[in-house]
Amino acid sequence: MHALKKQLSLLASGLIALLLPGPSAGAANLTGSLATIPAGTDVNLTVEGPVDWVHWGLYTDSSLDRKAGVTPLISDFSRLDATNGYSYIYQFGDNYNGYTWSDGSPTTAVTNTTTGVWAYGIPAVDSGFQLTAAADTTLRTLKVYVGAFSARGKFEALLSDNSAPGYTNTALVNQGNGESGVYSITYAADSPGQTLTVQWTLMEIGGPNAGTANVTLQAAALLVPGANNPPIVTITSPGDDNTFVAGSNITINANAFDTDTDTNGTIATVEFFQSGIKLGESTNSPYNLVWSNVSAGRYLLTAKATDNGGATSTSGPVEIFVNTTGGALSGSTAFPPANAVLTDQGTSDWAHWGLLSATSFDHKSGVPQQISNFTKIGANNAQQYANYYTAFSWSDGTPTAATNDTATGVFTYGLSNGFRLTAPADTNSRTLKVYVGLYGAQGKFQAALSDFSAPAYTDTSLNSIYGNVYAVYTLNYAAASAGRTLTIQYTAKTLYDADYGNVTLQAATLSGGLVPTNVPPAVAIISPTNNTTFTAPANITIVADPTDTDGTISLVEFFQNSIKLGEATNSPYSFAWTNVTAGNYTLTARATDNLGAATVSSPVSVSVTSNAPPAVVIQNPGAGGGTFHFSFATQSGVTYTVQFTDSFNPVNWQEATNFTGNGTTVTVTNTMTSAERFYRVRAQ
Repeated sequence: MHALKKQLSLLASGLIALLLPGPSAGAANLTGSLATIPAGTDVNLTVEGPVDWVHWGLYTDSSLDRKAGVTPLISDFSRLDATNGYSYIYQFGDNYNGYTWSDGSPTTAVTNTTTGVWAYGIPAVDSGFQLTAAADTTLRTLKVYVGAFSARGKFEALLSDNSAPGYTNTALVNQGNGESGVYSITYAADSPGQTLTVQWTLMEIGGPNAGTANVTLQAAALLVPGANNPPIVTITSPGDDNTFVAGSNITINANAFDTDTDTNGTIATVEFFQSGIKLGESTNSPYNLVWSNVSAGRYLLTAKATDNGGATSTSGPVEIFVNTTGGALSGSTAFPPANAVLTDQGTSDWAHWGLLSATSFDHKSGVPQQISNFTKIGANNAQQYANYYTAFSWSDGTPTAATNDTATGVFTYGLSNGFRLTAPADTNSRTLKVYVGLYGAQGKFQAALSDFSAPAYTDTSLNSIYGNVYAVYTLNYAAASAGRTLTIQYTAKTLYDADYGNVTLQAATLSGGLVPTNVPPAVAIISPTNNTTFTAPANITIVADPTDTDGTISLVEFFQNSIKLGEATNSPYSFAWTNVTAGNYTLTARATDNLGAATVSSPVSVSVTSNAPPAVVIQNPGAGGGTFHFSFATQSGVTYTVQFTDSFNPVNWQEATNFTGNGTTVTVTNTMTSAERFYRVRAQ
């Protein structure tokens, strides 16, 4: 009913101002006043809130627009309920006055919107809104734009440190619809890090529509009286996502003004930048710059205004594309089909997201992956969901081989949050289809070639204030040269529902072009080396070095002869073969890549000998020149100790030498100092 879409009204009766007790010290201050906003007035929040401003309810009950490019000092509202009660927040669009801004986010500019939000409580008394603003020793003025329908409202303001008496006013009352009111609260706390808390609640019910009595909230604006507030600047042309031909002279126009009209504030200079690099400046209105002979690329343009007091502000960015020729890129959007078989559509490749979880990524098997997994844009993570319009099926997938009629996908919240993915591009023509959706938002779908050989494609038609909408984008493209990339970005351009607005991504298919062949991986055993000997029981660590030039390694398996010993799925690729008995073994490794191609390494032979060293056989003993010499065969890894004694009565074994065998025959020579000498060799 129309009565529920109420307007605020200010009557000059019942003015009550209460001072709440509280200590006062130093520069602390808290004073308030109430003024009527005549019907038809257009309140310019950009002018009224040079420090910060907020508007509620532009599209939905959760819509929140605020001043861009500044640290937020005014909070979003929280809902207030009566004791043991509950309240509901609704959006309305027929306020008696309007609101305008030109420096907002997420909605950059709005003219004379009559929107706001209202709180309907059960019971109604004490239901309403609460918001806060930053407070310290700086004197600030917070303006809060509110109203009531068939009710009297109660406005309260209080500093968190209680350094000044609180402010209460109950003068705003209306018997039905009517004009708006603005509360102006001038305040300063006694110390840094404090908060001003404002509550606007329904105090009394009255009038013929008492059953729908409520209070309303439209906007708030913050300023510092007498301070040099920063100027306002916006780029008016070129527009966001405009395209130009390489070599063009691009005129950048900006609108700049100083809000400090009470102190004769003026604009001193406007500087123009592309991706942080200064292009030039302008000191007189109209503020513009001609950027000459612009080369191909993707550019972010900003303007920085400085006022006569030295305060500065920077505009929101404007993205433009400059392209050459030789390539092709065209796009279209359509409502998606009820069913899609990705195997049939994606003859070159396909991708699906969110089958089992937010990180699920299925794609076509048996071919090199061409459609990338998404990377998130913005700070918010993707989440999985299962109610997309199209049901997807496939029979040639990995890691999930096949599925039928899944409506799953992923989504992400937040302004400018979304998804980025890529596909290969060269001189061959290809078609890429991307299935997306959104809820309570306006989407921005963008595609561009990495060599900028054709104009970028941008579409913002996917749009829904309430409910879900779906689309499949079809891109036909070819680059001017080989080895290029098509990059797709899909983000939330506007959030109509600040709490739940989101964009979704489900699937993509690629057809056309040349499907690259899969080069098998390479693999070699790098440890142990060929013909290495070990002593039983041996612990042998087998290490493999696999490589894949066109993909990734999925698995490395280790074998002795034809018997599988184990496997590894991550680098370093190794396996510990333990307690190996004596024998001769042949080791191999088999590497498998992400597309299933496999390669077996060259064999490596190892020997494991018995734990007991073999007998030492003395060879070629001989004496001469005061020395005695003899030879014997050694075994790798065995320690040999040569000892002698000159008598068995008494026995006095002494060490002549010791060494580790290396599998060769060694000769031991010992100088004799007695008529006879006895030798022995110990192997261990």
